[in-house]
Amino acid sequence: MSELMQIIRRRHSERASFNRDRKVPAPSIRRIIEAGRWAPTAHNMQNFGILFIDDRQVLERLGRIPTHPSPAFIRENFDQLSMSEEELKRKKVGILGLGFPPAWRDW
Repeated sequence: MSELMQIIRRRHSERASFNRDRKVPAPSIRRIIEAGRWAPTAHNMQNFGILFIDDRQVLERLGRIPTHPSPAFIRENFDQLSMSEEELKRKKVGILGLGFPPAWRDW
């Protein structure tokens, strides 16, 4: 149990803005994928696949797929949404709505 508490105490969340030009080092990608493989799932089913894409053109095409936010997501997370970096800094917690695809910001 003490090892678990150390892990919990050492974890942190990155709060920097997303930089699409920043390359993620290969060792970090491997660690992220490995963590995802071992992450808990509902009923221990592991019913997912991990797809890693680093081709800029494919990522651009995927980014243009129209999507819309789930009304349930908005309802459940509305208090956490910030529509400007200043608002997020003031709240000190939440989700920066400007990071969502444009179609998500028009609701």
